[in-house]
Amino acid sequence: MTERQSTARRRILDAVFDLVARGGLAEASLRKVADASGINIGSVRHYFDSHEALMVAAAEEVGARMERRLAAAATPQHPASAAERRELLQAVALAVLPIAPEERAELIVLVEFLVAARIRPEFRQVTVRMGTDMRYVVRQALELTGAQADDLHTELFVAVIEGLTFELVYPHGSKEDLSPVDVLRRHIATLIP
Repeated sequence: MTERQSTARRRILDAVFDLVARGGLAEASLRKVADASGINIGSVRHYFDSHEALMVAAAEEVGARMERRLAAAATPQHPASAAERRELLQAVALAVLPIAPEERAELIVLVEFLVAARIRPEFRQVTVRMGTDMRYVVRQALELTGAQADDLHTELFVAVIEGLTFELVYPHGSKEDLSPVDVLRRHIATLIP
């Protein structure tokens, strides 16, 4: 793929992200994606031969971004101090849970695809792969830090991450004085005192 094609493809996927973040998956029609990206609909169809192919590519892009952040956060070195071990677990969790304002759209898009995968089989494979990859990295981080890293403790840590994810996208009564990072830090402190 040429640089020009790569740039056009990125603009199209960015437009999908913006539209989904604003109005859900239904908002990202081919016509609206073409308008939002500034690329004519024929060219959008050149890169993605159907709406389903476009949406699957967007779901895969969410997974690829998460994978890149996880790879950067998960270090093969053994952290020595308790503070370093807590920091590693926090970095891994925040790689999955992008909470910076500029990453909020990505978080919303991720949740929209996870929710859609329940009834849309075209998203199931990519969302299952994202979940499997996340669990692998979480378990690896738990092992590196000396925290309990069996299936149960991996799932508990994943549940905290997923709970915070859904609370950030669909807030429903969380305490305003506790930020997601505060909750995460406090949970990690129970794992690594």
